[in-house]
Amino acid sequence: MKKIISLLICVLLLVSCGNKHEGEEKPSLLSNLINITDNENNGIEEILNFYGGRCEYSIGVSASTSDGTKKYFEIEMSQSDEIEKRLDKPILPSSNIAYIFYKNLKEEKKNYDAIHVILVSKNNAEQEFKYPISTLEKVEQRMSLNDKTVNLLKEKKFENLKTMLNNELIPFDKNELVPRLIKLEPQFGDIKEYRFFGFMIAPYKGKDILHLSGALLREKQNHEFSIDVDFNSNRDELYQLQYKK
Repeated sequence: MKKIISLLICVLLLVSCGNKHEGEEKPSLLSNLINITDNENNGIEEILNFYGGRCEYSIGVSASTSDGTKKYFEIEMSQSDEIEKRLDKPILPSSNIAYIFYKNLKEEKKNYDAIHVILVSKNNAEQEFKYPISTLEKVEQRMSLNDKTVNLLKEKKFENLKTMLNNELIPFDKNELVPRLIKLEPQFGDIKEYRFFGFMIAPYKGKDILHLSGALLREKQNHEFSIDVDFNSNRDELYQLQYKK
């Protein structure tokens, strides 16, 4: 068995919802001063605006005999009612937190190997998730297909949507799905906004399936909305499209 040696170096910076922390600096073993950039600050603020509660963040380095040295940005969320009610599927809020922070980064992306997210429930139970930057980069690329799908629904271009459906992996009747969507339009009303909730990646029949979960905010009735796509493909194909009230 390989012996793993880990080294964790962290600097904790504490913020509360609505508090500004631009330019805050703390000493660490990594360097004499650690700065949080404006882009990193924007990511933290967006997370707090989305979920509320309290956020603690740190910058750390882990070193092991198998993986070498890895630098990560860690975000710990607690006291959030929005997260608390989603802890039945904690991978969704944790992945969304990582993605929100990632998409606010620019040149900082090259500074980290991963984003770590810790969710703390009201009974102080902790769950930790680790998202490599390479994974978040691919998710961002595949989000363009999610945006395209939402725009087609918003513009009611259902026939264009039909050409993107692929039922080879997950069998369903493509000729029935679009009429069902059209039938629901009067009940739900026009789409006003899309809100992303998070993602999951799971192997299925030899492929890595990316599940993108969110909600469509509509004039009459909001509902959950998700699609399943091939994580490793650039093709505009949907293996599944689902509404949930």
